[in-house]
Amino acid sequence: MSSSVQPDNERILRLIGAIVLVSQDAERYLKITLPFTGSEDPSLAASLKRHERLKKRTLGELAGKFVDSTASDSIDFAKHMAYLVATRNQVVHHFNETYGAQLSAGSYQEVYDSLETLLANIKIFRSVVEQLALVVFEGLRDVTFRDTPEYEQMASLCESFRVRIAS
Repeated sequence: MSSSVQPDNERILRLIGAIVLVSQDAERYLKITLPFTGSEDPSLAASLKRHERLKKRTLGELAGKFVDSTASDSIDFAKHMAYLVATRNQVVHHFNETYGAQLSAGSYQEVYDSLETLLANIKIFRSVVEQLALVVFEGLRDVTFRDTPEYEQMASLCESFRVRIAS
């Protein structure tokens, strides 16, 4: 089905760029959050070692670890995360194979709608892991840095992070 919408390559590029950058944010927040989840050694040293091991992990690997770390036994949550990562990977790594036929057929609005939906879903996921990262930082502030010379600095970092994600 052809659309009367004209191709807007700049719009497509902006959407793809936003998808890449927002998913990189989510990936970064997962790398902050995941070392502090689970029942492994809870010490800061062990958490920092786990963080080091996550540095080169992909979004898909991190999302899988995130699902595994939750108390949710919902298969829907796991499926949603797998779908979100797979759809993002199709856009980022296989754009022409995914949307080439639609673009050739003139179905530009369908492509825009698909990319905008994916971006909205990734933004929601980023917001969730961003909030979790804040909880991790505040926990470090209140437990690890409590009664230390670094406490005020950590408190300031937490506050500036809280303000940034609230805006």
